[in-house]
Amino acid sequence: MEDTTGAEQDADNVIRILVATDNHLGYGEKDAVRGEDSFTAFEEILELAVSEDVDMILLGGDLFHDAVPSQNSMHKCIELLRRYTFGDRPVSLEILSDQAQCFHNAVNQSVNYEDPNLNIAIPVFSIHGNHDDPSGFGRLSSLDLLSTSGLVNYFGRWTDLSQVEISPVLIRKGESQLALYGLSHIHDGRLARLIKDFKVKFNCPGTVAIGEAGDESKEEEDWFHLLVVHQNRAERGPKNYLPEDLLPPFLDLVIWGHEHDCRIEPEENAKQRFYVSQPGSSVPTSLSEGEAKKKHVGLLEIYKGKFKLKALPLQTVRPFVYESVVLPDRAEELGLDEGDASNKVFKFAKERVEAMLEMAATQHTGHPRQPTLPLIRLRLLYTDESCMFNAIRFGQMFSTRVANVQDVVQFSKLIKRTKTETVNLDKEALRRALEADNATRVEELVDRYFEEAKSNKPLRLFHSKALAEMTYRLVERRDADAAENIVKFYKEKAVDHLMESMPNDENVDDELTTFRVRHKHEDLLKMLDTQGLKVKREDKSTTILGSEASTSTVPATGRGRGRGRGTARGRTAAAAAPRGKAQLEVTVNNTRSSGRQQTLLSNVRNTASYVISDDSD
Repeated sequence: MEDTTGAEQDADNVIRILVATDNHLGYGEKDAVRGEDSFTAFEEILELAVSEDVDMILLGGDLFHDAVPSQNSMHKCIELLRRYTFGDRPVSLEILSDQAQCFHNAVNQSVNYEDPNLNIAIPVFSIHGNHDDPSGFGRLSSLDLLSTSGLVNYFGRWTDLSQVEISPVLIRKGESQLALYGLSHIHDGRLARLIKDFKVKFNCPGTVAIGEAGDESKEEEDWFHLLVVHQNRAERGPKNYLPEDLLPPFLDLVIWGHEHDCRIEPEENAKQRFYVSQPGSSVPTSLSEGEAKKKHVGLLEIYKGKFKLKALPLQTVRPFVYESVVLPDRAEELGLDEGDASNKVFKFAKERVEAMLEMAATQHTGHPRQPTLPLIRLRLLYTDESCMFNAIRFGQMFSTRVANVQDVVQFSKLIKRTKTETVNLDKEALRRALEADNATRVEELVDRYFEEAKSNKPLRLFHSKALAEMTYRLVERRDADAAENIVKFYKEKAVDHLMESMPNDENVDDELTTFRVRHKHEDLLKMLDTQGLKVKREDKSTTILGSEASTSTVPATGRGRGRGRGTARGRTAAAAAPRGKAQLEVTVNNTRSSGRQQTLLSNVRNTASYVISDDSD
């Protein structure tokens, strides 16, 4: 797809759209210095819409910073929209789809410029984001209020989150036809589940739903497919973002909201062959590296199946300079190994901030409404706390020269990743365990492996019987709490053993080895049985079943919290154990003790990191 409209098309056939996202009106509104920044930038965006003679304004969510904006924020927003979007200029866009289904809370169930009681010159179309999503009584959004008042055309809202069916707003201007799809913010985890279960459906104009259509019809090819979405684009966990590849390939362009760093130049998705534009926020809401990029909005021109997106830099945004320095990399240069490191870093930071102020001066555009005091953020990454100084007192040195006096300098500890002790998988023992005739269950395979791998055991605190029992509960009984409860049981017994023996520091490891050897095979089962657990022999293997006694001192594992939280069938013990391991570390860290007891507990915590240390491939 070409990203140009061509010079031969006349204005009557080109749809001109001003694109912006994440305006965050009301951010820091009570700040005496920065309180007006969001409104100043938004007014410039509306001025650009007028000067560029656009047909419509398209907003990608987070118009407001708060789900329930203050009266001040709502008043200023309404005032600006009335001033710049109302007028006698005719709107040349024709809506072809069912308007009653497209626009939420529109009084006349139509686009606002077709309301006979309103004089709209530039219509505003918007979805909601995570900051201005429906909340409270009635599940109303601030955009519902603007829609009811006729200021904004609110589309792409979903109330039934068991499934999402996206039908476009069909717009025509001359020879160009636009199918505008809106996907307002949905929690990323929920959206991932909906997509996985094939419950997100796109309806193309003139065709059946995506995934059901055969060859594309001629009518579909005449439409330009534009999607505006407000989700995580960067991966923040396996289920905490929306992968671009999951969007349908018939799209031509995606306007991506929610991400604040400006990447407005269209980027082609090599797999799905559509383009993605990320305008970013119009006001910085965090002093991060991404926010320090130059802020832009986009002028989008569409002619039939072609488009051109022109980046328009914002001139009223407050100057912002960000720099990150890794102090250990400058240790020799700054002489941090000799003398007072704190004073040396203080002097270095002062020099860097002075240089950053000079860089900020180059960002002044000359616009009369641009704030003069810049935002400065110097991030210092350290490993030795002797390099730190009072950041608030440091900022007071620049109280008349920066807008963020309290947090000019930010100290962040640099965490060194060290290679932990690992034990390789005994592949030969695993083969013998898999070939054993009597090993038919997952827990039996686990137990069999550790018996076979006698010379290469990765268990330091657990006995293989306990790990096998944990696997049985996770896999067969779908008990989501099995790892937590069994590890908690072992932790308590290990602590009790150390408190009884009170070994010296150098003998703690030996004493824990004694503990593990002591509680093995039938000794382990007898110990668990005395704590209120039932023991059942089954096919020459011993399975420990959950206790029904309510007076048991050991947390008896039950049936879990429902199938949704259960562990999938076939999960191995090596995969199941880390949950218990993490719980053990947290629990030990939170144990209240002092003196000698604290030393012993610390040793248990350190040993816990070797409960499962099999890092084989």
